[in-house]
Amino acid sequence: MYFERRPRLLVWGVSISVYVLLLASLLLQGAYSPKAPYFIPTSQRINNAFSLGLMIVFLFPAFVEINNDRWLRGVDENIPRLLIDVSEDVRSGVPLLQALEQASERSYGPVSKPLSKAMIKFKLTSDLEGALSEFSEGLVRPVARRLSTIFVEAYETGGEVVDVLDMSVDVFTSLAEYRKSRSTQMRPYTYIVYLGSIIFLIISWVILVQFLGPMQVVAEDPALMGSGVLSSLLSIDYYKSILFWAAVMESVFGGFVAGKIGTGKVSSGVSHTVILLFITVCFFNAFSV
Repeated sequence: MYFERRPRLLVWGVSISVYVLLLASLLLQGAYSPKAPYFIPTSQRINNAFSLGLMIVFLFPAFVEINNDRWLRGVDENIPRLLIDVSEDVRSGVPLLQALEQASERSYGPVSKPLSKAMIKFKLTSDLEGALSEFSEGLVRPVARRLSTIFVEAYETGGEVVDVLDMSVDVFTSLAEYRKSRSTQMRPYTYIVYLGSIIFLIISWVILVQFLGPMQVVAEDPALMGSGVLSSLLSIDYYKSILFWAAVMESVFGGFVAGKIGTGKVSSGVSHTVILLFITVCFFNAFSV
């Protein structure tokens, strides 16, 4: 099924509400209270709680968006198939309306159910334009509205049905090939977003383990503590938290960018955001300084 705007907003609202309740419970329990000079949580356990809650915010909307993207992709792939089959039936001598009825009994993924409903409505009302208009609205995609217009125009042109359908097959096939080509060409740019996040995580590890870690050891040396060397160095956990939240923000916005690049919709990047957040949390819990 395809989730319309209202159910999608409802899922977002419930997810955000759960996250707000989680934050409120942590604050009320005293698990985190901002204190100078840090003001951000320095405990990795608290950071994990906040970030996992953030993953919950995006997790269920990610399922919805993945489902919608697959559904829309199925519409784009099956509409040319439907048009080709109808065109072949008409060329073999079958009337257009009978060809549509036969097509409604075949499997065209998400296109099949709206087409069956449209044919039932046509039989009850004899209004082909109204039935196909409802068919196109059920498929959401603009290409479905064009398809409905083509069927109506082909039905009204009478003897030129085959010519109209053949020209339409060429157009719709070209559009489908263009979408596949665009998706293939843009996929490497999506990988660049992941690569950028991984590079940032590696740089964070180098800063924490290879640079700040040894400095912290030197600063805690009893022989040097009285000399004031590195006296301004703050807790290593503070620097780790800064880099952690920087990586979290990069994961969130990087996921949205990946969605925009891959499908042209920011909402499609929610699944990328969840994956990047999971990688970030696992990475910062994999080592200690």
